[in-house]
Amino acid sequence: MLQFGVTIQKLNLIYIMELKQLPHFFNNKVYTIPDYQRGYSWAPKHVNDLLTDISNAILLDKPHYVGTISLHPQKDKVKVGVNNFINYHVVDGQQRFTTLILILSYILGQLSNREETKEDAEEKVKSYLRNRDSYIFRYEIDKVSDDYFRSVILELERKTTLDENLYTRNLLNAKNTVRDFFKSNNSTETLLIYLNAIEEKLVFNEFLLSDGTEIGVVFETMNNRGIDLTNLEIVKNRLLYLISKVPNTDDTESELLELSALINKKWSHILKNLTLPNKVLDENTFLSNHWIIYKGWTKDNTTRKDILERHFTINEMIKHPDKMAKEIRKYITSLSESSLAWRHLNYPEESGAFSQIKDIEIRNDVSYTLGKLNRLSNSTVRPLILAFYPLLEHNPAYVLQLIKLAEIFSFRLFSMNKKRSDTGKNDIYRQCHNFHINVTNEKYQKYALFFLAWYIEIHGDWKRFELEKDDLFNSHRKLGFYSWSGLSYFLYEYEESLRKGQSLKVEYNFANQTTKSIEHVLPQTPTKPYWVNVLKGLSSVEKKQLTHCLGNLLLISSEKNNQLKNSEYPLKKEHYKVGSYSENNLAKHNIDWSKDEINKRNDTLLKFIKKRWRFDDNFWKLYPNPFNEDGITDETEEDLEILAEDGLID
Repeated sequence: MLQFGVTIQKLNLIYIMELKQLPHFFNNKVYTIPDYQRGYSWAPKHVNDLLTDISNAILLDKPHYVGTISLHPQKDKVKVGVNNFINYHVVDGQQRFTTLILILSYILGQLSNREETKEDAEEKVKSYLRNRDSYIFRYEIDKVSDDYFRSVILELERKTTLDENLYTRNLLNAKNTVRDFFKSNNSTETLLIYLNAIEEKLVFNEFLLSDGTEIGVVFETMNNRGIDLTNLEIVKNRLLYLISKVPNTDDTESELLELSALINKKWSHILKNLTLPNKVLDENTFLSNHWIIYKGWTKDNTTRKDILERHFTINEMIKHPDKMAKEIRKYITSLSESSLAWRHLNYPEESGAFSQIKDIEIRNDVSYTLGKLNRLSNSTVRPLILAFYPLLEHNPAYVLQLIKLAEIFSFRLFSMNKKRSDTGKNDIYRQCHNFHINVTNEKYQKYALFFLAWYIEIHGDWKRFELEKDDLFNSHRKLGFYSWSGLSYFLYEYEESLRKGQSLKVEYNFANQTTKSIEHVLPQTPTKPYWVNVLKGLSSVEKKQLTHCLGNLLLISSEKNNQLKNSEYPLKKEHYKVGSYSENNLAKHNIDWSKDEINKRNDTLLKFIKKRWRFDDNFWKLYPNPFNEDGITDETEEDLEILAEDGLID
């Protein structure tokens, strides 16, 4: 056996890592991806890279070092026929390990269908894939991935569910990549060459961990070697690493093992909560938002540095092990609970979300309003809402009020007035920890509303919108409101106001595709006689203003968009009668479509903006500062001078 010249020493244990070939790992052993690990994440590029490595090993006729496989043997054996197999949790190397299983599955599947290799291939299947009714490789992380892996990827049983997620799609992409790789040369000889190379030329380090507390040691070492981990993974492994540094005694051993198991359990909950049906929520973003409410925020916002270098440190663990253990327990509990809140904030339409709200009307309104907020630039208000999430059970009406105000804040500042995306972050982030620890204090609840109100009044005013509107029409690079970043959201909200609880006619995902979903009633290329007559006598500037004003822009359905194009209004009107609510409304109230009708509808839509986003309200009076302090002053002198010059403040 090849000897790898490195040993790793931890406490009184020495691990000797030897280079092992793949068959070593499949001798009365089964493997499980534990639920505290993420699912399969490799992209086709990574799969192709591994296949290329195998090809190069064949061409060079030399061993290829694949990497380390870190395994944690479990106490409970797995019965396979009359034999007991050791069950190993794959702690590190699961992406490579899984991909090799995919490659073997393809090769053995092909060889099993050929008479001359059928018998031998089926024996290999028992070694690598399934022995009797027991799978050699399985997912504990989630039932969806495990079922999908067995049925769609390995094709060893029938599919019994339609459930999929991002990880199952990654598995399918990997399977297709393997298939495409062998498409040009799928001969029995080639497949056998690759099978032999996988078994004989690929070599691995095997790293066996004796207990769960050692998992952190592995990743702490890996991180120092530059392995690409998310901040969330690094934090988890730091916590496990700290636990591993506490000397084992009769008094501490069981407690440390229990805490290690708790970390892994909570992390499995976190990963599941961050995995949505169509995407995985960014782990670093969640970690930062949670830290803002858990410990506070500084202007440099160095979450990872705060956690690793200032809070959960080896020095603190050595000095105050009991205190640090309690803090770790408290932190991971908070992080796990917040991960469910974060899931619901990002996926409010999920069945069962906000079940703690007993009032069904408020629950539906919370979900509906968060859905709106998620369509806008909203990073400034996310930790604010997260801070007050615990109130949903006992005071959901307040949280709903906060979310509705946050939607107005986000639309008026960022969609209408094109403020920088970090406007208000310094002030709001700095207060989120105080909001969270004083979540039931009515003064702090009012204070949060005051912060949003202050920024709405200062940065979300109508005068600024008028300036943005002028720029949309004066710039040669812009097409009036057709170039407005807030157009899709605005027209969809207008559509919703006309719907009034009736059945949905336009999905937002379609409405957000401006070139498909938004129609110029007066077309951009008005060649038909009807439109030539409408524009007669107008200058090029007036034509642009008329063509690209709000009044001439209409949210329609995809089926009619390509058909209408430059048609004259009488024909368009007939189509509008069976389209979206916005189309129905326009056709019902306009026999013709001339300058007067366009300007009239334009005025209607501008009035809708003022009413929908409450421009007639005085937010300072509605949401005063409950601490009777001066207004927020976290603006630079330059910012304040600009506000004064614009006549927006005295």
